[in-house]
Amino acid sequence: MEFLVVIAFFGYIYYLRNYADLRTPSEKEAAALSEGIKLYENEQTDDAFAYFDSRIRQKPKSCIAYLYRGLCQKRRGNFEAAKADMQSGLSYDDQVYTLHLELGKLYLEQNQPETALASLNKAVALSEETSAAPYQWRAKAFSQLGRETEAMRDVHHENELSQLLKTGPMASSASKIPFFDKRLAINMVIIILTSALLVYVVKNAESIHLPYLVAVFAAICIGFVEPYKGWLLAIMQCVLLLAGYFLFTTRPDDQARQELENFSLYGSMILTFAASFLGGFLKRALNMK
Repeated sequence: MEFLVVIAFFGYIYYLRNYADLRTPSEKEAAALSEGIKLYENEQTDDAFAYFDSRIRQKPKSCIAYLYRGLCQKRRGNFEAAKADMQSGLSYDDQVYTLHLELGKLYLEQNQPETALASLNKAVALSEETSAAPYQWRAKAFSQLGRETEAMRDVHHENELSQLLKTGPMASSASKIPFFDKRLAINMVIIILTSALLVYVVKNAESIHLPYLVAVFAAICIGFVEPYKGWLLAIMQCVLLLAGYFLFTTRPDDQARQELENFSLYGSMILTFAASFLGGFLKRALNMK
């Protein structure tokens, strides 16, 4: 037990140091490449291109570097090279809506509205109402295709979203991601079942090893399935463990057996918190690859 607690403690410290940042990998990349992005925004195209070209050589899988090198190529008039860079960026991370948006704009400017529409649909879906630009450009694609009703609908939504984002962009974004969702509710039901299993194991195990093993496995699963909300599930499991043990079981008369159950119960609670953080660490590590 002591060994597990030490590992969990240092794992938690490592987790806080390296994975407590809730930004997506692409957001972290954009922050790391802010110097080059500033060059591009200041229309220092040659310097920006050299910057992103160098970064791609250093880190060939940087989708944001490909995005901005592609934008530099586009500004230079090298449209095919720009398209190739944006497609390369999407091959490494196809969840970045700005890559789909810029690729869609590029196709649209080359009079390929059908191909542009496919990219712009993805941009609209991935932007999650955090930007009005995907609607603006999709409206243009619809218009080029003669689908005026859909184009006007997107124009109307673009105007509404632009006003909403001006008054409260953070509130608009946050409202799309509720804390209590269907997934969390399902996981709470699973926690009830695992807590009942843990109480049963605590009452029937002949040593502390089986309860600790079950607690660690269950808690790692908690962190893995809910890397951001696992703390709530861990608290819930500990509360259910205490309630289940003291309200629905009888304490043994034998002193040695009582001590064994106490060690199993409280040790399992400690490991629930520690291992849930390790599960979240594992999930984040896998997501960053």
